[in-house]
Amino acid sequence: ATLGTNTVSTVYIIDNDKPAPVPSNQISLNYIGSFDPSGNSTSSTEIVVHDAATQRLFTISSLTDVFDIINFSNPLSPSVITTVNMLPYGGITSIAVKNGIVAVASPNGTNPQGNGSVVFFDTNGVFLKQVNVGVLPDMITFTPDGTKVLTANEGEPNDAYTVDPEGSVSIIDISGGISNLTQSNVTTLSFTPFNGQEANLALTGGRKVKSTSTLAQDLEPEYITVSADSQKAWVSCQENNAVVEIN
Repeated sequence: ATLGTNTVSTVYIIDNDKPAPVPSNQISLNYIGSFDPSGNSTSSTEIVVHDAATQRLFTISSLTDVFDIINFSNPLSPSVITTVNMLPYGGITSIAVKNGIVAVASPNGTNPQGNGSVVFFDTNGVFLKQVNVGVLPDMITFTPDGTKVLTANEGEPNDAYTVDPEGSVSIIDISGGISNLTQSNVTTLSFTPFNGQEANLALTGGRKVKSTSTLAQDLEPEYITVSADSQKAWVSCQENNAVVEIN
């Protein structure tokens, strides 16, 4: 192409070292329908989790701060069993279910830069317990062995960036049963020991977003995955181009 007096050339290099595999067609997907929990096109379903034991879906709406329990025994005809209002607890950002326990991540409803909580329900939506975790728990998950619940506490700043809470990861030990759960079963891991190590992070390709914040304030955990043996977790901090490994 010629742009004014400059000639611009583009060269495409096709890498054919690894030919695309031939489709096996072992899996085929067929669309069977969609479902609106509100029934009036006002749903804002953000997260959907499935409980195989009860054949129920648990879906959250952060817009209306509720989660719906949906009968999914017949995927062709799902129906809402009940809707749980999370506003009295602070709101809702994430949900997980395992072994008859529903765990819901809830921000601080009155102070978004304050500590949030995890609220436990049974699969019928009956309240069981509530414990405090770090600031803005944005994602929640069970360990595969079902003994712990982890939250990625994003710790987002306020809009003016005058308050920037620390990001963190909370670990809730539920091995003693939800009925015996207390605040003493919650451990929140802080990143403050890494303050001052920004240069090391940058060398690995990570980044610090706000120069006036500490590294602990700047790290914003977003998502957690846990190893199959429940011994390690990896937490993404997408704004920092980083992954945190937790023993």
